Amino acid sequence: MRKILYICIGLVLIIGCAKGQNKEDLKELRDSLDNVFFMGCVRNDTIMFKRALELSNYLLSADTSNIDKRQYYQYRSIIFFSLGRMDEAMANAEHAVLTLQENNPLRLIFLSEKYLREHNKDSATYYIEKTIAVCDSSLNDEYNEDMAINKIKAIYLRDGEKNAKIYLSKLLKAHPSPLLKSLDGDWNEWVRMNDEELKLMNIKILR
Repeated sequence: MRKILYICIGLVLIIGCAKGQNKEDLKELRDSLDNVFFMGCVRNDTIMFKRALELSNYLLSADTSNIDKRQYYQYRSIIFFSLGRMDEAMANAEHAVLTLQENNPLRLIFLSEKYLREHNKDSATYYIEKTIAVCDSSLNDEYNEDMAINKIKAIYLRDGEKNAKIYLSKLLKAHPSPLLKSLDGDWNEWVRMNDEELKLMNIKILR
């Protein structure tokens, strides 16, 4: 459900001088990084991954856009994860989410998982509860599926899949949307994938 298919069109790797790069140069470099990264994913090619890492290193030093840096860190996190280098994957994922606003649920959920992985129960509880509070505040104003899904994930981390499913069933009664119906139908797969993700990161939920 959450897996991504990576489709690559071409491969170009540009190595340039750090000084004198204009916006068009950066755009070409970003396009090159996209191509190298996607090629690495499609072929599971460690050489492409290493080239993508080299290019992302350069772009992180040359590009000042917060949104672009988030993308570079996300690519790096996926690459390190694919290479089995979990500490570096987590570090780059953290750099990526820290470019988001402080009350962004994706940032809060990541920090919840980070502290669960570090066995820091107090900090994990704080960020899980903050995630739920932020989602509730938004949902009280108007229904937002992104906030609803994020709250389901936070409840899963705090209370386990049974209570997360109870909340999903409650949501479905009030908002029987196609997305929620799909999540309900694929619930066992959603739980399996989340359990595998937490196992890979050596995370135990709070329940």
